[in-house]
Order: sequence, then structure tokens, then C-alpha cells
Amino acid sequence: MMKQTILIVEDDEHIVKALELRLRAKDYGIEVAYDALMGMQKAMGHPPSLILLDITMPGGNGLRLAERLKESSKTMDIPIIFLTASKQADLRQNALSLGATAFFEKPYDFEELHATIKAAILHPNICLTS
Repeated sequence: MMKQTILIVEDDEHIVKALELRLRAKDYGIEVAYDALMGMQKAMGHPPSLILLDITMPGGNGLRLAERLKESSKTMDIPIIFLTASKQADLRQNALSLGATAFFEKPYDFEELHATIKAAILHPNICLTS
């Protein structure tokens, strides 16, 4: 079986490094983009198995990036899990309405996130967060 690849779109280098280290240990291939534009380019160039997406970052909003990814036939079926530090009340609903698989507020529990990643890769077209 081919190794599953996760694209991490996150501007905080510390969060990227922590996720990368822990996910590589679980045998995932990792791609990293530090802004929305790079995230779009990487997703379109080599569509990953799943995208971990921050909402607030330079070069564009994660919600807008998710919207663009869901509009493209090349990337529309890739599960997206949002990771955000924002406490804005309507973000979760906005993210889920765009077709996100799940939504985690930082700090999050890694084991819960990993379980959600595994489920999302196995069943890419379901919402795992209410």
C-alpha cells in the first residue's frame, strides 16, 4: 500500500515541526506549506491524502483556500481538517459548511487528531465533527 501523504498548511513553524515529527512517526508522508498560496500550489501539484489547514495565516485565509480546493475536481475529495487558535464563534460552522471533515481548536489533543486523520483517510466524504 502506498504511504498516505498529509499536507500541513500552517504558518507557525513550531506547530509544523511538532506535527511533522509526530505524523512521520505514524508513517505518513508530509508536505508543508507556510501560506495559503503555497498550500494551493502543493495540493494541485500532488494531491495529498489529507490536508491539515490553519485558518489565519499570511497570503490568504484558510477558509478561502478550503473553498477553492472544494471547487476543483482535482482536490474536491481531499479531506480537510482545520486547526485554529481563533476563538471566533462562527468559524467552526463556516469551516464545516465549506466541506471540512473536522475542526480542532489549538491546543488540541494529538491522539484525538490522529484518530480523526485515520478515520478521514479511510472515509474521506464524511464529517467527523458536529
